[in-house]
Amino acid sequence: MAATTRPSPTLYRVCCNCNAPDADVKCSCLAVYYCGLACQQAHILEHKHECTHLLCKSIKKKDAVISQLQVQGCSDGVASVELMVLEQELARVHYKVGTLMMHSLQPAKYPEAETHFKHALHLYRKVEASRGTLRGAAARAAAGKLADKAADQSLYDTLVDFGQLYGLTCQNDDELQVYQEALQEVRGDIAHASTPQLQRHLSNILSAMGHMYISQYRSQITNGAKGDKRKCTDANALLKEALSIQRAFSQDGMAADTLKILASAHGYLEMFDEARSSLKQALHLARCCDGEESAKVAICHQEMAIICQEQVQAIIKQLYMHMGGARGGGGL
Repeated sequence: MAATTRPSPTLYRVCCNCNAPDADVKCSCLAVYYCGLACQQAHILEHKHECTHLLCKSIKKKDAVISQLQVQGCSDGVASVELMVLEQELARVHYKVGTLMMHSLQPAKYPEAETHFKHALHLYRKVEASRGTLRGAAARAAAGKLADKAADQSLYDTLVDFGQLYGLTCQNDDELQVYQEALQEVRGDIAHASTPQLQRHLSNILSAMGHMYISQYRSQITNGAKGDKRKCTDANALLKEALSIQRAFSQDGMAADTLKILASAHGYLEMFDEARSSLKQALHLARCCDGEESAKVAICHQEMAIICQEQVQAIIKQLYMHMGGARGGGGL
């Protein structure tokens, strides 16, 4: 079990096991609290899958086993498959820890999250390279035991989350490079043999890139700089492609999120009719997926109000420009 420390008793915390207030026993992962060791022990079977402290201990154990197997050597292809299975399992744990640290929204944990993502990518690519060398019985064993690189929480999900981490740390060039690498690779795999899983990964990557461009443009204008609207144009194209895939596979929840980002791109490009149309579609999907009282529905209403306000401001700006031109020409 993870060790515990006792923070200040004046801090208000809720026990993750019994929901009692004023819990003052903090897990070593620094993410959850308990009102006592009894509650921590009762909750451990559930929390161990989300505890970065315990997951990092698991990484050390798996590393030790893999190192021992490598020293002993793999005399045949089947033994090599067993090693590859362990490496793939280790990659999944690195990915899990990286995502947990990223989603903690604690900047101090971001460098460690980056390290875990890099380890995960290295292991995933190593396994894929080794898989390509297998023949006969070893290849059949690998097909039954190794997850495909398009599986959930595998290579492509790692690349998308890695890009998002770079976005959080404002490393724009690195973020773009990760997404471009992922996009090129998934398009290559789809050209070889398209599957629903690969299409889902493609839509995720396209949406992430579109969101990246919109976030960068928003940051530019928020900081008083002249925004590069080419980012909005690029985002518009990427998001439309992602949306077509999501609709084809009935991914309504993801489509609603993509439509909201697409509406932002339309708004920045002053395509207000398209922006309202995207938000209406997003609102409909959000109601179907999450219900009328959901946060997504509320956000759609809020975004719709913002788009209408921006259109009014654009109309007023055009009127002032027209009036100024008329005065200059002697018309007024």
